[in-house]
Amino acid sequence: MKKTVLLLVLALPGIALALPNSITSPVFNAQSPLNGKDLTADLMAPGIWDGSTALPGEWTEEGKVASSAISYLMARPKLFGRDLVLLRAVKREGKLESLEGTFVDAGSFFGYFDEELPEGLSKRETRKEVEVRMAAKQEEFAKIYTDAHADLRTAIAASCGNTKPVEAKIGRTRGLKMPVEEWQKEGKHVRLLAANNRLLRVSIAVEESDQWLDPAIAALPERDHLAKLAKTVTHGEDGTVSLADLQPIPQGYRPYCGLNSLAMAARHFGLHLDEDWLAVAAGFQNTGRADGANLVKVYHAVAAEAGLGLDRTTKFDGAAAARAISQGMPVIVWRRFSFERNELHTRFMRQLSRDPAATLPDPANAAERATWPTESAPLHASVVVGYNPERKEVLFLESWTGRDKPRRMRVEEMAATSYLCFVFKP
Repeated sequence: MKKTVLLLVLALPGIALALPNSITSPVFNAQSPLNGKDLTADLMAPGIWDGSTALPGEWTEEGKVASSAISYLMARPKLFGRDLVLLRAVKREGKLESLEGTFVDAGSFFGYFDEELPEGLSKRETRKEVEVRMAAKQEEFAKIYTDAHADLRTAIAASCGNTKPVEAKIGRTRGLKMPVEEWQKEGKHVRLLAANNRLLRVSIAVEESDQWLDPAIAALPERDHLAKLAKTVTHGEDGTVSLADLQPIPQGYRPYCGLNSLAMAARHFGLHLDEDWLAVAAGFQNTGRADGANLVKVYHAVAAEAGLGLDRTTKFDGAAAARAISQGMPVIVWRRFSFERNELHTRFMRQLSRDPAATLPDPANAAERATWPTESAPLHASVVVGYNPERKEVLFLESWTGRDKPRRMRVEEMAATSYLCFVFKP
């Protein structure tokens, strides 16, 4: 993102900044022969589901949830006659378990407000111009959502023999429970999730489920689930303790750092959740920013859905974080962000890979502390996935493409720059 655009975004009041990694998803740029092709018949065919026929097109791995693997199609085809934003597949032991098609997504549509505005506007005029342009975008999106919703209901019903849908619900906790309409077709469950003028999705699955928790995890006794999480902890030769299997979920050009950080933890716990649905659960508005959303509530709901507890504190506690990570549980921090510190931590990550004796600057040095971000800095969310007690460092991941390797920060800096900390616990 251009720095001038970023400064404009920062100038608008009430915005908690999340830093995007890219503007356009590779899916949107994929030159696939499947672009624009309706794949409904192909994806409902028995061979796709019994493993005798491969899924059409090129698929990219996205990550894992428990023993299932998630991938997405590098194309923009149609399903039930409507253009898809994204098509995901969930496989277990190589066999297709479910498909999920996203048709309308407010997060992708609104992104950040980054339009060029006329020069010379006052702050008040800038705010008014943003409001006018945003209102036009909201009206455009509402029409897209309404039309797509009506078309999908009609098309799915027709495909399923013009039967009426039944209402089902997904989710066990109040904050994550979502009603869906369900049809039956050739032994498969076809569900339409229409969420608050923000998200339209269709899922196709052989097995019916009423929860977000992966069935392989849901079948485990609580102590076995906790033991499984503990087995994800790795111990390095240098004394570093970390969760090596936790992977970033790129947030794109959206104010979703807090959501993507939570989605990373949720999938680690075995929940089939992503940032787009979590945005609905948190009450995000169609404004391209996080104002008005209740992220804290949805953090607690995710913990409850996974059968875990959650401590929320206003100060990062290195000892509490170490205990959580030692049990296989990441820690999410909301912190103040600095471009300069970000570059320093990136350089140090590369330096440490070449020189194990390298160290971060001494936090006892006043000049060093003066470079840390202050209360006026933009806000960000990160996932703490490791620690080294001897070096007094924490390892953290970001929701940015290309940041799949954790960087390191001194515990003192993390404590000084964090303003809210979420520690998951048994």
